[in-house]
Amino acid sequence: MGILFSVCQNPSRGGRNGGSNAKRQYDAPVGCRPAVSVGGTPPHASGRKRAVLIGINYEGTKAALRGCHNDVQQMSHLLQAQYGFPSDSTRILTDANGPASSKPTRANILASARWLVEGVQPGDCLFFHFSGHGAQQEDPRGAEEDCMDETILPVDFQAAGQIIDDELFEVLCANLPSGAKLTAVMDCCHSGTGLDLPCNYDLHMRSWVEDDNPCHSEGDVQLFSGCQDDQTSADVGTIYQAASGAMTTAFCDTLKSNPLPTYPQLLDGLHQHLSQRGHTQRPQLTSSQKFSLNRGFEICGGFCMNENPTIGRHFNKRKHPKSQWLSSGDPLGDMLITDMVVDDCLFSGGLFGMGYGDSYGYGGGYDSYGGDGYHQDGDGGGLFGGDGDGDGGMFGGDGD
Repeated sequence: MGILFSVCQNPSRGGRNGGSNAKRQYDAPVGCRPAVSVGGTPPHASGRKRAVLIGINYEGTKAALRGCHNDVQQMSHLLQAQYGFPSDSTRILTDANGPASSKPTRANILASARWLVEGVQPGDCLFFHFSGHGAQQEDPRGAEEDCMDETILPVDFQAAGQIIDDELFEVLCANLPSGAKLTAVMDCCHSGTGLDLPCNYDLHMRSWVEDDNPCHSEGDVQLFSGCQDDQTSADVGTIYQAASGAMTTAFCDTLKSNPLPTYPQLLDGLHQHLSQRGHTQRPQLTSSQKFSLNRGFEICGGFCMNENPTIGRHFNKRKHPKSQWLSSGDPLGDMLITDMVVDDCLFSGGLFGMGYGDSYGYGGGYDSYGGDGYHQDGDGGGLFGGDGDGDGGMFGGDGD
């Protein structure tokens, strides 16, 4: 049975092949101010709910995806049927046929993000969903932990530029009041810290880790990413099921089967859903506030009050690029899309290459970076390629 995967990759290939128009710097303001409110009693839900749902298939381009429109429909149904989000308070942006105002251009995405948080009050509940291509570009300031800014790609990114995490934080998160809640799901590559939130939940340590250069806000913002910053996210479909994003499907299916999970139950459910379907991507939870996960997950309640005494963008320590980025000077390169139908044993690969392998030993690899394993009984597919016998390359996955 074949499974169709479309994954964007950002290989480092020795040159700046992404095109200067795709890059867009954002001069995020640095500086802190005292918070208006710290602590206090959580508000009751006001009943005011808004959502922005974005799905981009990049139709008619070599970067085409298949499941992002379906992701929006899945998420819209979940929010309306299970959580009571009104249809007239939900903005949907896709590159399907429709008016220009509903196209997910850079301008329209940012305008919709501003609409989402406009006039928000304590007790309000907001939802932001993006399904499409994500990428990374160098952080010129050196504030990011990995010296990389995470980005999302609007449909007109080649002309208008990407939208980086700094800008999304300033538009969506920076000015939220304490007691207002924003839940976000970003189903795209390199989305682990896609909103630049300061607190990362370490699943192994079962504790929060705060960035050295945190961006603090008063609102209660939680991001569930499709993968970690150094991973890719899969666009998946079978002959029995319409294409969709692996993370969006996992999120919706997990909450449909258990509408009131605890945070551990939700996170475990996401990981199990993805793992059982052969995906190596690992969702990540980041937050504007540290909180105990021994509580129920709620989209329309369970508010965390602000515990940050100062808000704004701290700059405490300059970060330095990791050595693997230095060879080319630009890890974005061309955004390449690989579409292939493979056996069910296929696992998506890791950083810098899909590394696809199958049960016959056809290794991953990526053009000249890796050969296949067929002529070597399934052994390694080169430096960047995986193989079909469980022995992945340095940056590739395997097919075992």
